Amino acid sequence: MRKSNLTAGSAVFFIVCLLLSPRPARAADVSTYSFAGCAFPDTNQSVSYTATFGEDHDYASSISTMSFTIYNPVGISSVTVDNRTGLMWVTTPLTDAGFKGTQTWVSALTSCTVTLNGMAYAGYTDWRLPNVRELMSIVDYGAASVPRINTTAFPGTVSDFYWTSTTYVPNSTIAWHVYFNAGYVGNSAKTNSLYVRCVRGGP
Repeated sequence: MRKSNLTAGSAVFFIVCLLLSPRPARAADVSTYSFAGCAFPDTNQSVSYTATFGEDHDYASSISTMSFTIYNPVGISSVTVDNRTGLMWVTTPLTDAGFKGTQTWVSALTSCTVTLNGMAYAGYTDWRLPNVRELMSIVDYGAASVPRINTTAFPGTVSDFYWTSTTYVPNSTIAWHVYFNAGYVGNSAKTNSLYVRCVRGGP
């Protein structure tokens, strides 16, 4: 049998060095992910549809749960603030902002950046057409009926297509929209006429 040259003292020294030496970083060690502070808004699904763990409902976070506050609910300058994202939305564009019906994409851009800012709607002059991720953030995937949005916070929302400011890169004559009837994202020719909801704030 081969005799080990490792003495008791050197063995202790080796173990101490092993414990104190930095360990290779694992994915969990370097991840910046924190569920409680996740910036993605919750889908608002509060019902479980299966006994198997792992569906959307099982990961609901109270911090990201949909929460809105309406300011100046009576009048022509009502706004709805998303308490999770901080974005401020025109509450009812068809009445409060005077947006009658649908508009082309270019007209939608102008309605937000020129018309609303020109009237200093609700006292602000930085209104704009939301990008696709911003508009998606107010889709309520827990809504059992149309429109797929919190109708208390956004009364008068039409169960139809709403423009975003985001162009469809493969074809610049097309832009992304959000469909509040089914709650999905699609795209349309910019010459088509869709509904408009303006926003302000964000990064």
